[in-house]
Amino acid sequence: MGNDFKNDIKNKILAIILIIALLSTVSLYKIDNIFLKKDSKNYKIKVYICGEVENPGVYELNYNTRIKDLLILAKVKSTADLETINLAKKLKDEDFIRIYPKTNSYQIKININQANIEELTKLPSISKKTALNIIEYREKYGNFTNLSDLLKIKGITIQDLEEFKKYITF
Repeated sequence: MGNDFKNDIKNKILAIILIIALLSTVSLYKIDNIFLKKDSKNYKIKVYICGEVENPGVYELNYNTRIKDLLILAKVKSTADLETINLAKKLKDEDFIRIYPKTNSYQIKININQANIEELTKLPSISKKTALNIIEYREKYGNFTNLSDLLKIKGITIQDLEEFKKYITF
């Protein structure tokens, strides 16, 4: 019986030590969370934003900042598709935010025979180099008369024509 009594006491002491350790861990976790919430005004996060914003880059923000606040700082463009993102979402440290363009962000038609480089590069699939090729071709051979004329331009494919044909006029 003496051994049973000693084992019983050892088991009770071990159980008490485990309970104290568990309570200490839970208490420290709660204290850290309370401290972080009280000091959240001083806690900073860094997030990266790119895409349809005028000022892409890394921003240092306060803890619990929302995407809508970041968009104000980064100056969101009018071509941004804001319906595909949750503006109320709270940002976390190291978040990566890409703002995509609206699928129909080309509201007006561009006259392919009068457009400058800036206007031409607004068309889907038209790079600055391709825009220059269009202007050089126009200056050398005259105006384009139909869609297939654009296939003579280096850098334009049939797939490209399909993408931007609804955004151009002649």
